[in-house]
Amino acid sequence: MANKQGSLIRAFTLAVAVASAGTAAQAEDAWPTRQITFVIPFGTGGSVDRSMRLVAERMQEKLSVPIRVVNQKGGGGHVGTTYFLNQPTNGSFFLATAIHPYISNAILEFDPDYSLEDFAFVNGQWTDVDLFAVNKDLSFQTLEEFMQAVADEPGRYRVSVVTGSTGEINIQLALEAYGLPADAVNVVTYEGGGTARTAVAGGQVDMTVISASGSLPIAEFIRPLAVASNDRLDDWDAPTLNETLVDRGVSLTPLVGSMRGIAASATFATEHPEEFNRFVAAYEAVLQDDEFVAQLREQNIGADWLGPERTTEIVLSNFEVLKRFSAED
Repeated sequence: MANKQGSLIRAFTLAVAVASAGTAAQAEDAWPTRQITFVIPFGTGGSVDRSMRLVAERMQEKLSVPIRVVNQKGGGGHVGTTYFLNQPTNGSFFLATAIHPYISNAILEFDPDYSLEDFAFVNGQWTDVDLFAVNKDLSFQTLEEFMQAVADEPGRYRVSVVTGSTGEINIQLALEAYGLPADAVNVVTYEGGGTARTAVAGGQVDMTVISASGSLPIAEFIRPLAVASNDRLDDWDAPTLNETLVDRGVSLTPLVGSMRGIAASATFATEHPEEFNRFVAAYEAVLQDDEFVAQLREQNIGADWLGPERTTEIVLSNFEVLKRFSAED
């Protein structure tokens, strides 16, 4: 696996190496000459949809062509990802998604015809951690209280997660750490963060385990109980998972949350490296635009620039972690 990872990273490094400062200012007749499509493999209203639509709007100014956005939800991103891979590989389609963990989870769960090597990861723009939060009208003030209620009445409480998300794993890790079986709660899966959050805000479920930053718009409707990270978050008054477990004498390593960003077809990157690098340069440029970054921050959306090589390293590394969980299942 190490050799495969190394070759994939080297391929992306080679593609990016030929980029120059003038890549994004090629002649008017150079790529792209027609509309580009961003495929979002989730429903509307979630954090991926909101962030990628804003990026599309700004990137079309850099690339001087319209960028349309289509949502192809289903299977925790698998349906939309398959749809994307069946489109032309000439740079007219890009996958705007949570590149971790959904692509990896689909590979591990569905055994599809694609692998990580079919993607050229451009950038992981916004990496989040999971928040454990309950509807504000419930009485629970701590995760310990919620888990005790689950232990007293197994099967009563409902928890919303997004299909194929780290939330699915982190709720199971938390249950295990509290000495509870996987079926002690009813895990309700949704195809997008928007609907999963609406469910807990509206009381259709009791708790959600979902990206923390993406949940700020519903902060008034929920009560945070814990965050799945090593450190507390500035935006949420909640302990880390391991802080909630101190009295039990156990600890866990939560899975890092969603990394939202863009991937191209690996075929496009290898066969059209100059065009791929123009897209890379355009994406980097919009995330270095102070006005646009401020707009994203106002909406609690991340604006990191990791670039193809570092993004690929992270995706490959986390794939190995997810594979271990998959083997345990």
